[in-house]
Amino acid sequence: MPSSNERYHDRIAARYDDVYKKDAYWAYYHEVSWQDLKPSLPRDLSRPVLDVGCGTGLFGLRLMKSGYTVVFSDLSRKMLDVALRKAGEQFPSREADAAVADITDLEPFEDERFSFVVAQGDPLSFSTDRRRAWRNLHRVLAPNGCAVVSVDSRFGGCQPFVGRNDLEGLEDFLAKGAGTWLADRAEERFPFHAFTPTSLRQEAERAGFDVVRVIGKTMFDLRGGHPWIDDLKTRRRLLAMEKRYGATELALGRAHHLQITVRKRDAEAPQRAEPRTERVRRGGRRRKKGAR
Repeated sequence: MPSSNERYHDRIAARYDDVYKKDAYWAYYHEVSWQDLKPSLPRDLSRPVLDVGCGTGLFGLRLMKSGYTVVFSDLSRKMLDVALRKAGEQFPSREADAAVADITDLEPFEDERFSFVVAQGDPLSFSTDRRRAWRNLHRVLAPNGCAVVSVDSRFGGCQPFVGRNDLEGLEDFLAKGAGTWLADRAEERFPFHAFTPTSLRQEAERAGFDVVRVIGKTMFDLRGGHPWIDDLKTRRRLLAMEKRYGATELALGRAHHLQITVRKRDAEAPQRAEPRTERVRRGGRRRKKGAR
């Protein structure tokens, strides 16, 4: 029997792209995500990359355009069908591989298969077993490979509780990060987890990853048709600020999503020795001014 998460995404798959096209903010949001992701992309195009929780294929298709061989995966068969149809239309001479697989269960994929993993659309927040999800990401990623994962931010999710005058709910949400995806249909509502920057880093490190960086996205909540989004020069200035300040406490506190970049350690690589430091003896003879 499909989960409520799967039922919800199956139902909206055909119109998912249109929903997000209604507000130009989301194109800006995705550009902030991509701008942060790009520096971690592998130079070697020979090894496949994984788009887990691919939805309708936004980031996987962009990776294909950049020359990568992309494997699409999602827990929703209908979302995956849309992604594959779009891949066929945009890249008719290339074959895209795919598998119905949740981030919690990447069983279709063998160990260390991928040089890079992207998980946008917050599949880790929707996971029913986050420890298992982290272990799966670690398992399928090659040594020294990076994963870029987007999640819901706990501080960014406070406003609905304020709007409902739900002080007890706000206290509980800030303490635990547990929320419910409020789909229109009750049978399609499913739990999600919102992270703090600290809890996100800790979970990644416990799974054996090195944390490269965490950013808040976006610093500016421009949803609802803000005029800054439509002006190209203004948009470039905003993106420059996102890039400059995205990893600062300011962005991490303001943002409604967090994005973490992690690297899988190479167990076979020799450990670098700690640099030796010399102690400076106090009371030594002072050099004369100008002496070398």
